[in-house]
Amino acid sequence: RGSVLNYTTAVVGNSSIQWIKEVVSAARNGGGDAGEHQPFFAYIAPKSAHEPFNPAPWYRDHWDPDWPAHEPRPANWNCSAESRANHHGNIATAPMMDDDASRVVTDVFKNRWRTLMSVDDVIAGVIATCDELGIADETYFIFTSDHGFQLGEFNILMDKRQVYDTNTRVHLLARGPGIAAGSTFSAPATLVDLAPTFLGLAGLASPSGAMDGRSLVPLLLNNPDDARIPQPTRQHLAALDHPTQYRREWREEIFLEYYFVDPNVKCVHNCTGQPGRFPAGGDSWCGDLSAEPNAECWGMSPQGCNQDCYPTESTANNFIALRHVDERGPFGDTLYAEFQTGDQNLKNVDFRAVDFVEFYDVAADPWQMNNLAKSADPALLRRLHDKLHRWFACAGNSCP
Repeated sequence: RGSVLNYTTAVVGNSSIQWIKEVVSAARNGGGDAGEHQPFFAYIAPKSAHEPFNPAPWYRDHWDPDWPAHEPRPANWNCSAESRANHHGNIATAPMMDDDASRVVTDVFKNRWRTLMSVDDVIAGVIATCDELGIADETYFIFTSDHGFQLGEFNILMDKRQVYDTNTRVHLLARGPGIAAGSTFSAPATLVDLAPTFLGLAGLASPSGAMDGRSLVPLLLNNPDDARIPQPTRQHLAALDHPTQYRREWREEIFLEYYFVDPNVKCVHNCTGQPGRFPAGGDSWCGDLSAEPNAECWGMSPQGCNQDCYPTESTANNFIALRHVDERGPFGDTLYAEFQTGDQNLKNVDFRAVDFVEFYDVAADPWQMNNLAKSADPALLRRLHDKLHRWFACAGNSCP
């Protein structure tokens, strides 16, 4: 175990690179309708940096001297029960993290970074391959992730699932014809917007009424005079409103929706199950991978840890929410969320029986510690409630 032949991220990267070479070669040899310029779409999804956070064996012990000694520890990291009392579900009831739990969190932080070294290798390899093939300047590269950071915030050791920014905010990096180097845009977008964006770059219309998202192409391509912009992409831009108007009419918030899955309890003591022996023994749910057997473990299976436990969520964690990001807008830089306890697998959670509300002024409270739902202007909360449920009920083109 533990070679480029079976480390998943390396396998995904190498297979993707080989596929790109074959597609371009086939096009140049007359295998595509568009000849040498036959377009292709490569969706490359490496395992890293997901649990159990096992880096490639060749990166297992790497840590640059200028890298931080531990994960970020903002105000909501391992915070007191008093500071979490006005939050929903297990956020309010989670225990304080002890020293062993904190060590596991730091281990996970470091091993995540180590796994991302392999992701860096994949990105570098894909771009280098496109350079070698002479197609890099006419190719769009887009890099993002499926969820945010979550390492000890609100006393949850790892994972995702929560409504807060540490879970929901992700990066979006893009490169390609018409995208000015170093440019940014502040319009709020989500992964739902990626599918119509990919179609737009290819000059294809989104299925009528079938997609909730909107194309990001007019936001990304801020250099429309770039002669390298493909003709299909230009046609897509021409079919939309003028870019200035398109940006002006873009939504001012994003809609978030989530349903409870399982408690996903992370225990860190009394690990009596199968010991981790990475890399020879395969995946290991342990933080110290240099020890034999591995040490500083977590999880009820296969490590068998069953004491000092920290749930990721409870049945109270079904929510719909609006995250406004414009401090100058009518709702400011805020997060408004409604929760309804239940299990969607057993009974529909329709948010007609909301049993908890959270509202944060994120500009003043970036770590969402001070829930203002009980003190905010009732008229403001009603407007947010009404807007939230319009989002919840919308579909396709009826969504903002």
